[in-house]
Amino acid sequence: MSSLPSTAQRLVAAARRLLVRDGFNAITVEAVAAEAGVYRDAVRYYFGSKAGLIAAVVDAHAHDQSLESSRETQDLPAGKERIHALVQADRQLAEDSASYQDFLKILPHVLQDAELRPRVARLYEWYRDLYVRCFEGEAGTPIHAQLVRHASLMCAVIDGLAIQKALDPAGVDLDALFGLWETMVRRSLEELLSAS
Repeated sequence: MSSLPSTAQRLVAAARRLLVRDGFNAITVEAVAAEAGVYRDAVRYYFGSKAGLIAAVVDAHAHDQSLESSRETQDLPAGKERIHALVQADRQLAEDSASYQDFLKILPHVLQDAELRPRVARLYEWYRDLYVRCFEGEAGTPIHAQLVRHASLMCAVIDGLAIQKALDPAGVDLDALFGLWETMVRRSLEELLSAS
Protein backbone atom coordinates (compact mmCIF):
# COMPACT_ATOMS: atom_id res chain seq x y z
CA MET A 1 0.00 0.00 0.00
CA SER A 2 2.95 2.33 0.58
CA SER A 3 3.53 2.34 -3.18
CA LEU A 4 0.10 3.91 -3.84
CA PRO A 5 0.04 7.58 -4.76
CA SER A 6 -0.76 9.85 -1.82
CA THR A 7 -4.30 10.54 -3.02
CA ALA A 8 -5.03 6.81 -3.24
CA GLN A 9 -3.61 6.32 0.26
CA ARG A 10 -5.87 9.12 1.52
CA LEU A 11 -8.87 7.41 -0.05
CA VAL A 12 -8.05 4.08 1.63
CA ALA A 13 -7.51 5.83 4.96
CA ALA A 14 -10.81 7.70 4.54
CA ALA A 15 -12.67 4.47 3.77
CA ARG A 16 -11.17 2.85 6.87
CA ARG A 17 -12.24 5.80 9.03
CA LEU A 18 -15.77 5.59 7.67
CA LEU A 19 -15.82 1.84 8.28
CA VAL A 20 -14.75 2.24 11.91
CA ARG A 21 -16.96 5.21 12.63
CA ASP A 22 -20.12 4.38 10.69
CA GLY A 23 -19.93 0.79 9.42
CA PHE A 24 -19.65 -0.80 6.01
CA ASN A 25 -22.74 0.83 4.49
CA ALA A 26 -21.17 4.26 5.04
CA ILE A 27 -18.50 3.45 2.47
CA THR A 28 -19.86 5.03 -0.67
CA VAL A 29 -17.81 6.59 -3.43
CA GLU A 30 -19.20 10.01 -2.52
CA ALA A 31 -18.63 9.65 1.23
CA VAL A 32 -15.07 8.36 0.82
CA ALA A 33 -14.17 11.16 -1.58
CA ALA A 34 -15.65 13.76 0.78
CA GLU A 35 -13.86 12.25 3.78
CA ALA A 36 -10.56 12.28 1.87
CA GLY A 37 -11.16 15.78 0.53
CA VAL A 38 -10.88 14.79 -3.14
CA TYR A 39 -13.16 14.61 -6.17
CA ARG A 40 -15.37 11.51 -6.33
CA ASP A 41 -13.81 10.56 -9.69
CA ALA A 42 -10.56 9.91 -7.82
CA VAL A 43 -12.03 6.68 -6.43
CA ARG A 44 -12.69 5.36 -9.92
CA TYR A 45 -9.37 6.68 -11.22
CA TYR A 46 -7.29 4.87 -8.58
CA PHE A 47 -9.42 1.81 -7.85
CA GLY A 48 -11.75 1.36 -10.81
CA SER A 49 -14.85 0.98 -8.66
CA LYS A 50 -16.10 0.80 -5.11
CA ALA A 51 -15.21 -2.91 -5.16
CA GLY A 52 -11.61 -2.03 -6.02
CA LEU A 53 -11.51 0.43 -3.14
CA ILE A 54 -12.97 -2.14 -0.73
CA ALA A 55 -10.34 -4.69 -1.86
CA ALA A 56 -7.66 -2.06 -1.16
CA VAL A 57 -9.11 -1.47 2.30
CA VAL A 58 -9.02 -5.22 3.00
CA ASP A 59 -5.47 -5.43 1.73
CA ALA A 60 -4.36 -2.35 3.68
CA HIS A 61 -4.56 -4.12 7.00
CA ALA A 62 -1.66 -6.47 6.27
CA HIS A 63 -0.12 -5.90 2.83
CA ASP A 64 2.94 -3.79 3.62
CA GLN A 65 3.78 -5.70 6.79
CA SER A 66 3.41 -9.03 4.98
CA LEU A 67 5.57 -7.91 2.07
CA GLU A 68 8.30 -6.56 4.36
CA SER A 69 8.35 -9.66 6.55
CA SER A 70 8.49 -11.82 3.41
CA ARG A 71 11.53 -9.89 2.15
CA GLU A 72 13.25 -10.15 5.53
CA THR A 73 12.38 -13.82 5.85
CA GLN A 74 13.74 -14.72 2.42
CA ASP A 75 17.09 -13.19 3.40
CA LEU A 76 17.40 -15.75 6.21
CA PRO A 77 18.76 -19.24 5.66
CA ALA A 78 16.08 -21.80 4.85
CA GLY A 79 14.87 -23.92 7.73
CA LYS A 80 14.28 -23.25 11.39
CA GLU A 81 15.40 -19.60 11.42
CA ARG A 82 13.26 -18.63 8.42
CA ILE A 83 10.17 -20.40 9.74
CA HIS A 84 10.63 -18.72 13.13
CA ALA A 85 10.75 -15.26 11.50
CA LEU A 86 7.73 -16.04 9.34
CA VAL A 87 5.64 -17.24 12.28
CA GLN A 88 6.68 -14.25 14.39
CA ALA A 89 5.56 -11.88 11.63
CA ASP A 90 2.23 -13.72 11.51
CA ARG A 91 1.92 -13.36 15.26
CA GLN A 92 2.28 -9.59 14.93
CA LEU A 93 -0.49 -9.54 12.34
CA ALA A 94 -2.78 -11.59 14.56
CA GLU A 95 -2.22 -9.22 17.46
CA ASP A 96 -3.54 -6.24 15.47
CA SER A 97 -7.12 -6.62 16.69
CA ALA A 98 -8.27 -3.26 15.31
CA SER A 99 -7.34 -4.22 11.75
CA TYR A 100 -9.00 -7.61 12.06
CA GLN A 101 -12.15 -6.02 13.42
CA ASP A 102 -12.20 -3.80 10.32
CA PHE A 103 -11.71 -6.87 8.14
CA LEU A 104 -14.55 -8.70 9.90
CA LYS A 105 -16.89 -5.76 9.30
CA ILE A 106 -16.18 -6.06 5.58
CA LEU A 107 -16.05 -9.86 5.22
CA PRO A 108 -19.82 -10.58 5.21
CA HIS A 109 -20.25 -8.04 2.41
CA VAL A 110 -17.34 -9.53 0.48
CA LEU A 111 -18.87 -13.00 0.68
CA GLN A 112 -22.16 -11.73 -0.76
CA ASP A 113 -20.70 -9.57 -3.54
CA ALA A 114 -19.87 -11.28 -6.84
CA GLU A 115 -17.32 -8.57 -7.73
CA LEU A 116 -15.61 -8.39 -4.33
CA ARG A 117 -15.29 -12.15 -3.73
CA PRO A 118 -12.76 -12.81 -6.51
CA ARG A 119 -10.82 -9.63 -5.68
CA VAL A 120 -10.33 -10.65 -2.06
CA ALA A 121 -9.68 -14.25 -3.14
CA ARG A 122 -6.80 -12.91 -5.27
CA LEU A 123 -5.42 -11.16 -2.20
CA TYR A 124 -5.39 -14.47 -0.35
CA GLU A 125 -3.73 -16.06 -3.36
CA TRP A 126 -1.02 -13.37 -3.18
CA TYR A 127 -0.50 -14.08 0.54
CA ARG A 128 -0.22 -17.83 -0.17
CA ASP A 129 2.34 -17.13 -2.90
CA LEU A 130 4.41 -15.11 -0.42
CA TYR A 131 4.43 -18.06 1.97
CA VAL A 132 5.36 -20.54 -0.75
CA ARG A 133 8.30 -18.36 -1.80
CA CYS A 134 9.40 -18.20 1.84
CA PHE A 135 9.15 -22.01 2.01
CA GLU A 136 11.38 -22.11 -1.09
CA GLY A 137 8.77 -23.66 -3.28
CA GLU A 138 8.72 -23.02 -6.97
CA ALA A 139 5.82 -23.47 -9.33
CA GLY A 140 6.07 -26.69 -11.26
CA THR A 141 7.95 -28.62 -8.58
CA PRO A 142 6.38 -31.85 -7.32
CA ILE A 143 5.78 -30.41 -3.84
CA HIS A 144 4.39 -27.04 -4.95
CA ALA A 145 0.75 -28.02 -4.38
CA GLN A 146 1.61 -29.29 -0.89
CA LEU A 147 3.38 -26.01 -0.08
CA VAL A 148 0.29 -24.10 -1.21
CA ARG A 149 -1.77 -26.18 1.22
CA HIS A 150 0.68 -25.27 3.99
CA ALA A 151 0.33 -21.61 3.00
CA SER A 152 -3.47 -21.87 3.14
CA LEU A 153 -3.22 -23.18 6.69
CA MET A 154 -0.87 -20.33 7.59
CA CYS A 155 -3.53 -17.84 6.45
CA ALA A 156 -6.26 -19.70 8.31
CA VAL A 157 -4.29 -19.82 11.56
CA ILE A 158 -3.57 -16.09 11.48
CA ASP A 159 -7.21 -15.26 10.78
CA GLY A 160 -8.51 -17.68 13.37
CA LEU A 161 -6.15 -16.63 16.16
CA ALA A 162 -6.69 -12.96 15.38
CA ILE A 163 -10.44 -13.46 15.80
CA GLN A 164 -9.95 -15.32 19.07
CA LYS A 165 -7.58 -12.61 20.37
CA ALA A 166 -10.05 -9.86 19.42
CA LEU A 167 -12.84 -11.71 21.24
CA ASP A 168 -10.83 -12.55 24.36
CA PRO A 169 -7.71 -10.36 24.63
CA ALA A 170 -6.74 -11.57 28.10
CA GLY A 171 -7.59 -15.23 27.54
CA VAL A 172 -5.69 -15.93 24.30
CA ASP A 173 -1.94 -16.39 24.70
CA LEU A 174 -0.55 -15.69 21.24
CA ASP A 175 3.03 -16.45 22.33
CA ALA A 176 2.12 -19.98 23.38
CA LEU A 177 -0.18 -20.60 20.43
CA PHE A 178 2.26 -19.35 17.80
CA GLY A 179 5.07 -21.27 19.55
CA LEU A 180 3.07 -24.46 19.14
CA TRP A 181 2.17 -23.51 15.56
CA GLU A 182 5.83 -22.87 14.72
CA THR A 183 6.77 -26.34 15.96
CA MET A 184 4.04 -27.94 13.87
CA VAL A 185 4.91 -25.98 10.72
CA ARG A 186 8.64 -26.61 11.06
CA ARG A 187 8.19 -30.37 11.50
CA SER A 188 5.75 -30.64 8.64
CA LEU A 189 7.88 -28.59 6.25
CA GLU A 190 11.09 -30.37 7.22
CA GLU A 191 9.43 -33.69 6.50
CA LEU A 192 8.00 -32.48 3.20
CA LEU A 193 11.19 -30.80 1.98
CA SER A 194 13.44 -33.69 2.98
CA ALA A 195 11.23 -36.19 1.16
CA SER A 196 11.36 -34.20 -2.09
